[in-house]
Amino acid sequence: MEEQKFSADEVLRDAGADGPVRGGTFLQRTGLTLAAYVGALAGIVVIALVAKWMFYAPALPTIPSDTDPAATKIILENYKTLQQATLEPFTSLFDSIVVKVLLPVFTSILGYIFGTRTQGEH
Repeated sequence: MEEQKFSADEVLRDAGADGPVRGGTFLQRTGLTLAAYVGALAGIVVIALVAKWMFYAPALPTIPSDTDPAATKIILENYKTLQQATLEPFTSLFDSIVVKVLLPVFTSILGYIFGTRTQGEH
C-alpha cells in the first residue's frame, strides 16, 4: 500500500477553512513565548522538587518477621510521621513557588493571549 501525503492547505480546505491562516499579532506571539517559558520553568521546579523529595525521603523500615504487632504498629506510625515531616517543606515550596507565583502568571499570560482580538475582529 502506497503512503499518501497531503499538504497543509488540503487538510485545511477539507476541514472547511477556505481562507488563509493568519498568524497571531506580535503581542500574542510574545505571550505564547512567555507562556512556554513560564510553563517550562514550572515543570522544571516540579521535577526538581520531586527529585529532591525522593532523595530525602526516608527509607522503608525493615521489620523482622518475629516482631510483635504492637512494635510493628509503632514502627509504621513513626515511619508515617517521618515521611510527613519530610514531605511538608516540599509541599510548602511547591505551594509558594508554583501555585502562588508561576500558575497565576501563566494563566494571566494565556488569558491575555486568548482574550485579545485585533481591530477587525468581533
